[in-house]
Amino acid sequence: MRMEKRNGLGVIHVPNTLIARIIYRAMKIPECDEKIWPATPRGRQIGIVPGFNDSEFAMYISSKVDDECGMYVEFSVIIRFGTSIRLLTKKLADNIAENMMDSFECGHLEMTINIAGVKSKRKAKRNIKVVHRYEKQFRTSN
Repeated sequence: MRMEKRNGLGVIHVPNTLIARIIYRAMKIPECDEKIWPATPRGRQIGIVPGFNDSEFAMYISSKVDDECGMYVEFSVIIRFGTSIRLLTKKLADNIAENMMDSFECGHLEMTINIAGVKSKRKAKRNIKVVHRYEKQFRTSN
């Protein structure tokens, strides 16, 4: 599902490929690199072949905008065995939220990260949902 917002000028469409690029860039920050990978909801890793194809990842991203200008994004990942789910998803979500709040003028963001698997020598399927909520901070100048 792609994101769309109606206003007085018409309908604005935001493709999931744009959101997939933001998420993929966040996965490449030093704190997350080689610890987290995009996945399908059933736990298959996306982008195993060199040269990541974000259009495949975009198919598995669910996003929408509500009437109060709030965004909801849901996607699946695989994490490396032994890493802290809480710390890793917090770093990833903070980076994604910062980029999305700057790119799209939204009042709040709710991000659901599905941990679809854990990778060690083999992949073990998991079904863990981590939800992060962000509110836009309005700054006043004195």
